[in-house]
Amino acid sequence: MTYPDIAVRPYLRTSPAQVDDFTAEVGAYAAINGGFFAGTTSVSSVIYPGQIPAINLTSVVRNSMTYPLIRPIIAMHTDRTMATEWVYHHSYNLDDLYIYENPLPYVCNAPSPLPAPVKANGIPYENIAFGLGGGPQLIKDGVITITYCEEIFWGSGVLLTDYRPRTAVGYKSDQKVILFATNNMRIGDMAEMLLGLGCYEAINLDGGGSTAISAGGQSLYDQNRAVPTIFAIVHSDSLNIPNQPTFEKIIDTSDEGVTFNGSWFPTANPGSWESPSMLHGLATNNEYYQFPLNLPAAGEYEIYGWWTSSANRSTNTPFIIDHANGQTQVPVNQTINGSTWALIGTYNFYGTADEKVRVTAGATTNAYVVADAIRILSYDPALNQNVIAIIQPVQDISVPFGTPLNEALALLSQQTTIVTTQNQTFTVDLNWTSQTYSANVPGDYQAVATFVLPEGVLQSDPPMPLEVLATITVEEATGLGSYALSKINIYPNPADGYFVIEGKSAEALRYEIFSNEGKIVANGSMTGNFSRKIDLSGQPSGIYMLRLSDSKTNRFYKIALK
Repeated sequence: MTYPDIAVRPYLRTSPAQVDDFTAEVGAYAAINGGFFAGTTSVSSVIYPGQIPAINLTSVVRNSMTYPLIRPIIAMHTDRTMATEWVYHHSYNLDDLYIYENPLPYVCNAPSPLPAPVKANGIPYENIAFGLGGGPQLIKDGVITITYCEEIFWGSGVLLTDYRPRTAVGYKSDQKVILFATNNMRIGDMAEMLLGLGCYEAINLDGGGSTAISAGGQSLYDQNRAVPTIFAIVHSDSLNIPNQPTFEKIIDTSDEGVTFNGSWFPTANPGSWESPSMLHGLATNNEYYQFPLNLPAAGEYEIYGWWTSSANRSTNTPFIIDHANGQTQVPVNQTINGSTWALIGTYNFYGTADEKVRVTAGATTNAYVVADAIRILSYDPALNQNVIAIIQPVQDISVPFGTPLNEALALLSQQTTIVTTQNQTFTVDLNWTSQTYSANVPGDYQAVATFVLPEGVLQSDPPMPLEVLATITVEEATGLGSYALSKINIYPNPADGYFVIEGKSAEALRYEIFSNEGKIVANGSMTGNFSRKIDLSGQPSGIYMLRLSDSKTNRFYKIALK
């Protein structure tokens, strides 16, 4: 890796191919097979600059229970240094890729699952360019470290004791990378050999019938199994690392300012950006999801879309862009390119309030259109100033009748997050006041918080008010009070047919449960202190979406039926 003209990187295909054919197709000097896969889908991470087309498994089923897990990747950083890290994908968003010091502390045949990883126990993976997942870890920090049990390879068919073809990748402390294949070894023997070759860190990849290595335009070893991923040695031109954008912004369907019209419903399919992908049957352009761009300045911007693909999606879903030169409608094929950022087009914008993107139901093929998330990128050097762009809102609160002002203000979030035009995130302290608050008069009162811009962050033009608003609701003296939907408890999940919704709400809280096809299979309302038992025993196993809504908001929850 100290030679500037060569590098290593993974590749992912939408359909598997023989390793030697795959290697020739991408023009690589040499390659080995990559991580694990099921059918045609990689279940090991594939990470490219700015995107994650495939993720490591975040859980497996053992003993009819779902076990969260953490598995490793081998990574090349933006400075071309190498590393292996245990990672967990909290979503397909690169910002939600977190490093953990160790995998979860399972023992082999653990009788019960451990809690899923939380971000607070890890750190964001900020300097990664490329990554490939696998497991178990073989060598860490120069020591053989086989985390077979911790990564839950027990029950997978990958055994520690059998002699079989195997594949691994590692690197030495001088940044030499080793691509390794064997036709007959145990995992421990392979770790010993890699350590003897000088590996400082190494991970196991898919083995058995997948093991293959190709170099110099010919296969050195394979068993004729097609695979969806390879780890390749390439010329540095093949890295295709893009220029760093001067502006980036992502808008999701649930974000403030996004509006919609029509009968949209969430999909239960995996791969949504953050909020579930929203589906709509074929209709007209009058049924839409509308994303206001609110760009910081005039310039050239790239527009990308994110959706969950499926065979029943439209091949000509309209993306309508209002830009400086008018309006452009782009037909998008949503049967492909799912769960990745797909370029819609490049346009000039003035940075005015009327510029927007709409995803509409005015398609003419297949059954559904999808609205999920929009990404805006610019490489315009004029946008290189680090200007405040977004102020994240804080949650409104409810307080009991008679709560003093200082106590009510203390219950509000004391910090919020701002995002700049260079996509940097800062946490700022909030100073709350309320001029109208009355502890002994029920009703809604506005509170205002101000903050100071961090060093190096500039004010926008025109200036953005450096403040956050929140509503404090003083409850009726005899009322139950309004609680945020985050207070809801749903259990058991997964369920055998029955599950319970528990919570507390002063107003009617409506629930609707959607099947994977968007059909409502149960609905009703609750109020006060409630514990509602829902019977889905007559429904087939699978993933369902629960929507809870009050007069101000709604929230979606996934429910799994065994």
